[in-house]
Amino acid sequence: MSLSRKLGLSVVTFAVMATVLASAAAAGQKDPPKMYIKNKAPDLGTYYEGVDIEYEFTVRNNGVAELHILGVRPG
Repeated sequence: MSLSRKLGLSVVTFAVMATVLASAAAAGQKDPPKMYIKNKAPDLGTYYEGVDIEYEFTVRNNGVAELHILGVRPG
C-alpha cells in the first residue's frame, strides 16, 4: 500500500471517529439548548393576500449549550 493511500485511509478513519465522538457527546448533553420564543403567534392585524408582511421574532436560548437555528419556515 502506498504512503498516500495509507495517509488517505488515516484521514478518513480520523474523520469518522471524530464524527462518531461528536454525535455521542451531543446526544449525551446534560444541558442542551432550549429555544424560547415569547410570542409565537403575534396578531398582525388585517392584511391583503400577496402582500409581504414583516415581523421580528426574538429568539432566546434558555439552555446552556449553544443553540443552532438550521432553518426557518412559515406555518
